Amino acid sequence: MYHRLILLIAFCLFNTLCQAAGIQVGRTRVIYNEDKKEITLPLINKDKESPWLIQSWVDTGNGKTRGPFIITPPLFRLDPQKEQSLRITWNGSALPNDRETLFFLNVRTIPAVAKDSEEKNVLHLIYKMRLKLFWRPTDLAGTPGKTCENLQFQRDGARLNIVNNGSFYSVFDSIHIGSKTLTSVEWIAPKSQLSVNLPASIGPGKITWRCITDYGNASRLFTPPGEG
Repeated sequence: MYHRLILLIAFCLFNTLCQAAGIQVGRTRVIYNEDKKEITLPLINKDKESPWLIQSWVDTGNGKTRGPFIITPPLFRLDPQKEQSLRITWNGSALPNDRETLFFLNVRTIPAVAKDSEEKNVLHLIYKMRLKLFWRPTDLAGTPGKTCENLQFQRDGARLNIVNNGSFYSVFDSIHIGSKTLTSVEWIAPKSQLSVNLPASIGPGKITWRCITDYGNASRLFTPPGEG
């Protein structure tokens, strides 16, 4: 007999807590300030009966290349109703010092297998949570909030051009053009420009937007200068 494995990916984007099966992560994003020796991320097994095996690593965004961070412990068992923190340490590799850099923290949770099910055809669910990890150099100009507020939007026919002159990533909670919601843009990197095609259903209208804050909630509503 054999075990069938299904991989479920849970992206932690907008909730203040991220949870896959019985494992709860206390944050939806991780901010690593350069002046920190290490940071921690608490994990809690909310399951009342089952232990889970936890495996964690950081990648650069393509899902293959590992990021310049060491996670301790990289693999461990988390018993029911217990909490343990991941310790995340930068390995000293050179990174840009004039802007944030985005990485992704992966937390894979694997359920324990009971001995009496080892010879049975059992469906097991493996969950993978993927959180944004922002490397934040010291002494960056401005703030994440001001960066979001100062984004520039320009409508050019069926295209929308977005400019981020700030030093921080802006991850969007929402972008509205009139009464329509633009769902195709997740974030814009610091010191970059982005041009996106607009759906035919989006007509003329005032552009408004909100960003996700460091705490995982939505910022206040922003409008272009003179349109507030």
